[in-house]
Amino acid sequence: MNATLTAVYQTACFFVIYAFFGWCLEVVYQAVEHGKFINRGFLNGPYCPIYGFGVIIVCGALEPIKENLIVLYLGAVILTSTLEFITGFLLEKIFRRKWWDYTGERFNLKGYICLKFSLLWGVACLVTVRLIHPLVTAFVEKLPQTLGIIILSVILIGFLSDAVITVCAIIHIRNRLILTERISTEMRKISDATGEKLFSGVEFVMDKKNDLDEKANEHRKKLEELAAKYRKLTEKRELTLKRLAKAFPKLSLESTAELKERFAKIKDELKLK
Repeated sequence: MNATLTAVYQTACFFVIYAFFGWCLEVVYQAVEHGKFINRGFLNGPYCPIYGFGVIIVCGALEPIKENLIVLYLGAVILTSTLEFITGFLLEKIFRRKWWDYTGERFNLKGYICLKFSLLWGVACLVTVRLIHPLVTAFVEKLPQTLGIIILSVILIGFLSDAVITVCAIIHIRNRLILTERISTEMRKISDATGEKLFSGVEFVMDKKNDLDEKANEHRKKLEELAAKYRKLTEKRELTLKRLAKAFPKLSLESTAELKERFAKIKDELKLK
């Protein structure tokens, strides 16, 4: 096998191995965090592709400077954070679903990455490049290539089949979500239209109420004017009664009706005389 094919073979082996290691790491983390087994992989099988791609990128880019720990660590933080952000962004845009969310973490960027995990990925990559990757490289180099190609072919066929099945299922879910969103939008339009009609009805009633209030206020003003006139008349009547009472001390003038009765009696008496 020539150098190019050997490099491709070894890269494919690294991808499969680190994808499996990443899946194991996720399972352990979830077991510690939630106390139960959770398959955290994007696919159904025991592999997380992002770890395979991540380690290949980090090792390919940073292995030449692995002796400088500070540069190696900072480079790993930058590379892994960039990969995680791009992957999370694309997955959400393609499948309309956020596969991980760091919104609850401090110093996060749109929930795709956060400072805590970026620093942890830097440590993990530092350990991987300095300690784990040399052992994995030695294992792949010692593995008989024929056997390795057979095993790798079976794993990759299973991986591709799993990817196709998973992507189709996710697209189906996405289409259902889109349909659900459309139905929800239509229901919202109907609800808004009904609400607008109801609001218009309420507004109409309120306008009528305002008109009635204005008319009531006009009536109230008229009643107040009449009441004022009545008070004036009453005051005049009282003044008249008081005057008559003074003029006719023997008369008990309490009202105009009584006064009329008194005058009628006086007239009757005068007739009799």
